[in-house]
Formats: sequence, C-alpha cells, structure tokens
Amino acid sequence: MIKKTDIEANFKVLITKKLAELKDVSVKILNSNYLAVTLPNISISELNSYVEKLHKNVFLICQNHQKNITHKNIKIGACDYQLGADQVAVYKLAKSALALSQSSLLQHCHRLTLNHCQEKHLSSKQVIENIKKNKFILFFQPVFELSSGDILQHEALIRVRHSQLGLLAARYFIKQVYSDQDALILDKAVITQVKKLMLSESSALTVSVNLHPKNWFNTVFWEWLANQMAELKLNTKLQFEISEAEFFTHRESITNALNVIKKGHSHIVIDNVKSSEKVAMLVDYNQVCGLKLSYELVHLLDEKTQSQKKIKRIVEAASLLNLPVYAVGVETQKELLTLTKLGVVGAQGFYFSEPLQEFTQAVFN
Repeated sequence: MIKKTDIEANFKVLITKKLAELKDVSVKILNSNYLAVTLPNISISELNSYVEKLHKNVFLICQNHQKNITHKNIKIGACDYQLGADQVAVYKLAKSALALSQSSLLQHCHRLTLNHCQEKHLSSKQVIENIKKNKFILFFQPVFELSSGDILQHEALIRVRHSQLGLLAARYFIKQVYSDQDALILDKAVITQVKKLMLSESSALTVSVNLHPKNWFNTVFWEWLANQMAELKLNTKLQFEISEAEFFTHRESITNALNVIKKGHSHIVIDNVKSSEKVAMLVDYNQVCGLKLSYELVHLLDEKTQSQKKIKRIVEAASLLNLPVYAVGVETQKELLTLTKLGVVGAQGFYFSEPLQEFTQAVFN
C-alpha cells in the first residue's frame, strides 16, 4: 500500500514540474478524494488561468494511473486570498467553491475570493446604523425534502450592505451586537422584511428565522412579535431557530418566549444538534417541530462512522417524538446519500442551492 506521505510527495513533484515557474508549491492529501494545493504569489490577472492549468495538470497526472478518467471526474474549488489570511476561512471558502463545482455537470472549476469583509468584523454601531437605513437584504436558504425534492421551508439569512465591504453575512457581525436594543433592532428589521415578502408571495411555505440570542429573553421583543403575528395572521408561517445549547441552558429563562410561541401556534426548530442525549427532554415542548443537525456532524459524513452513528441515534430519538431531522451544510452527493440512508427528512446547503433573494419553486434531482 502506498503511504499518504508518498502520494503527497509524488503529487508535489509532478505538479511542481508542470508549474515550474512557481516556487514553494504546497500539496496535501486531505483524504482519499480531496487534494489541497497552494500556489503562492499569483497576480490577480493570472488567477483564473492558473486554476485552469491546475485542473488540466491534475487530470493528466491522474490519467497516468487511471486511463478511463475524464475531465468531469476532476473538480476544483479555489479560494484566492492575501498573505496572513485566516486559514480556517480560506478552507471553508474553498470547500464552498468545490461544492459548486461538484454540483455542476459543465463547470469543473469554481473560484471564490476571500474578501476583506470576510476577515474583519463590522462594529456593532456600523451594523445597526446600516440596518436603520434599510441597508440590508434578506436571502432565503431552501430546505429540501429528500424523498421528493420539494421545498419544505426557507431559512431567512440577513446580509448587511457596506459601501466598501459589500454584502456581509450575519456570521461576520452577529457577535458584535452587544446591547439588548441593538439585538431588538436587528430582529425587528428581519421579521418586518420577512412579513412583507410573505404577504407579497402566494407560497404557503414556512420561513424560519434564527433569532439573536438576546431576544429570547427580551419581553419587549415578544410583546411586539405577538402583536405582529396576531395582526397579520402569520404565526403559522413563521418559526424560530435556537441552538441546542442555548435552549437547554436557558429553557427556564425563556418561558415567556415559549408561551408566546405556543399561544400563537408557531413553532421552534432546535438548531446545531450534536447528540441524542437531550432529545427525549423535548417531550414537554410541543412548540418544537424539528431538529437541525450541526454542520460538524454533516461535513464529510460519508467518511466518518462515528458521525453516522450519532446521527442515527438522533434520528431514532427524534422519531419517538415524531420530530423530523434536517441536515445543514450539505456539500456533496455522498453526504446526501448517507443522510438519506440514516433517515434524515430534509437538508439544505450548497449541494442544492445557494441562498436566494426570492422564494423559489426549484427542486433538486
């Protein structure tokens, strides 16, 4: 058997030979299906050409060992970044680009850029001021039913506009929103926009909103929300996401929120579920309508037997309470097939679709 280090060395020698003009090329084998290659000091104008060269050369190298391989068998997800960038962010963006390539029959290379905005956070003041000025937009991540391909619901995702940094996802600023008032402004803006869109659309699909943690304890927010839902009769179309850790740590403190949701016949999705340990405790909370698995459990699931066992136990525990289990961050067909075998009902992620600005009737095959 060829050792992993030998494969790395062989690929590095061959790729370096093909790209002789580059110095300090790095090659790493992540697993049997993934190869990480770093090409340093490339100008912006040459980025696309080097991505194409890399695809061509990797194909030629692989063809020497497997004659029947084709260009479509080689997929590249590229991330260009500046020296000193956060390597975790680089890896995640490269994986997203790879997922886009893998989901396309024609495009074998996809490149995403690690922008300045993805490395630095906006201040809380900037975020709130931009939201007050309506400098934000909502995208919707569809959740697909695995058995039929139908869209079950959408998750609302806020993007805040910035004159220099473009559209920023919530993960780049959400931890910067410190005060109760800031959190209140943020979620009021999101839900108000969701209402407008839902009223203008004929779709009966549910929209899921991931509330800022502070608002689960904010009585003012729930009084406002109860009035909004009652006035416009949107309670059955809105549901709210809360992480597993937040829910079980603070469930006594969020009694008011749970009562408002129950009275309004709305629902909760427990997000970021990592184990089956506490699922049975949800028997007393009929506001809960589903569970979403953590990204860590889903990522490269087909290669991780421990993750498969954990998900199977979660699905079994949830089925006793008639709760569906959903997956997030699905990037590959192998992950999808494994999730289906384990009994997961629905999923979302780049494998199916990028977040959309409008509700969609699209299905996946």
